[in-house]
Amino acid sequence: MTTTPNYATEMRECAEAIGLNPPEFVTPEDKWVTLNGIRMHYLDWGNESKPPLVLLHGGGLTAHTWDMAALLLRPHYHMIALDQRGHGDTEWTPEAQLGEDNDALMLRDTEAFIDFLGYPQVILCGMSMGGNNSYRYAPTHADRLRLLIIVDVAPDLSSEGQRDMAAFRRDSETLSRFEDFLDRAVQFNPNRAPAHLKYSLMHSLKPAEGGGWTWKQDHRRRTPQDDAARAAHASSLWTAVREITTPTLLMRGEVSRILSAENAEATAKAMHDCELVVIPRATHNVQGDNPKDFAAALDAFVVKRLGEGR
Repeated sequence: MTTTPNYATEMRECAEAIGLNPPEFVTPEDKWVTLNGIRMHYLDWGNESKPPLVLLHGGGLTAHTWDMAALLLRPHYHMIALDQRGHGDTEWTPEAQLGEDNDALMLRDTEAFIDFLGYPQVILCGMSMGGNNSYRYAPTHADRLRLLIIVDVAPDLSSEGQRDMAAFRRDSETLSRFEDFLDRAVQFNPNRAPAHLKYSLMHSLKPAEGGGWTWKQDHRRRTPQDDAARAAHASSLWTAVREITTPTLLMRGEVSRILSAENAEATAKAMHDCELVVIPRATHNVQGDNPKDFAAALDAFVVKRLGEGR
């Protein structure tokens, strides 16, 4: 890939390749806001009269991870997808703050972004890293949430799956050609159509200094987590999970190697009001692997809890 791609064309080709038939093809509007000293990029899908649905992506991904599902959900929601700090086209954490707790920084970002949007209440949907941020936000902001949707993350996760993801990112930090990234992505996730992987990479990569391509992600070295730090992280999430009173939908990818069926069930049972649904033919990246069933499950949950008028 040597030229700037046409966003609308690539979107349509991706949708056609995976058999998606949205009511219409609409590209979101790129917007920016400065919060907590970070210039943040987000996608606004329009339909301001519809219920606001705020989307927080996973680690290593961008706001565009929701695009295919967004094409199906847009008629019913005003979707706003944030590039979280250090990801996509949002700025990275300043050097002076690298020693601070990144979880705390991202929680403050979530609070600031939802406050900036100004809606009395939103539906909040977070996947993986974004799901952890949503878990932490929900207990103390129940008045701002109509519903909570968590995608393939829980306090306890599979260490093997996490190691595989970390290795994939580490081994593909910088490659000579865009096509090299695509080849590795196809090998890593054969469940996903190559055309969809290409579309995702188009938004996740940037030219590297000195040539080649690299991720749009902050990979600067931080203090590595030891066993005690990981245990403390899980413990704090369990505390948050048990304190959430907002009606919640927990989605798990059927073949996820990150969230096991047992951990998903334990998390759902620990919450005050949580439904668990398994999305077929999906790995950890549920909304990417099976956007059609992801969108259908999300909408069915909202309709069940809020009614047809949402």
